[in-house]
Amino acid sequence: MLNHPLLDQLDSSLRAVVPAESVELRGEWTTSSRRTYRSEAQLGTGSGPLVDVVDLSWRGVLTCSSAITGIAFLLTADDLYWVKAPDASLTLPVHVSLHAYAGYTTEGATFTANLAGAYLPGVPVAGSAELRAACTLGPDVLTSGRVTCLARASSAAFFVVVIQRSLLKVGRKRIWRVRDDIASSLPAGIRELLTRRRGGVVRPAPPAP
Repeated sequence: MLNHPLLDQLDSSLRAVVPAESVELRGEWTTSSRRTYRSEAQLGTGSGPLVDVVDLSWRGVLTCSSAITGIAFLLTADDLYWVKAPDASLTLPVHVSLHAYAGYTTEGATFTANLAGAYLPGVPVAGSAELRAACTLGPDVLTSGRVTCLARASSAAFFVVVIQRSLLKVGRKRIWRVRDDIASSLPAGIRELLTRRRGGVVRPAPPAP
């Protein structure tokens, strides 16, 4: 189980239509610090108070023998955000990061991720005395057409599915979609995800009255 029914359905639906190719993932962690405003209301004012922030980043690259693109997902306790990578290439950059106040990393952090410049929202997660311990990375080798968790924090997870460029068409607004012959064999909800829009969010159904 991938912890969300849409991810499970997407994973099972693509197995039959996307050729399985190995996709390597390589990258490394870096840590930096910066001083910034305490709140967004201070932006542009030039006045404090200021706070020190620790930025922990993992930057990597997905590499395949075929040109690839993909969809990135951010799963939280309530919502599933998704966004399509804008380009197809033999390599796709991946970025995962945690941001926390210096000296207060155990109190919480902000988790963010993006695929080839397609950004997902930053969300709060539990912190750790060693900030890197707050995030677990996924496998070094993925398979095209399979939904894979690349990074997981306490209450959020970053998933991707990689698709070969040869299976896609690109529209006038540079938004890609799977070819019609593939889309016609997919369940309605998955077909809409793979043929419409650049991104969106899936929210839980409201409780019955």
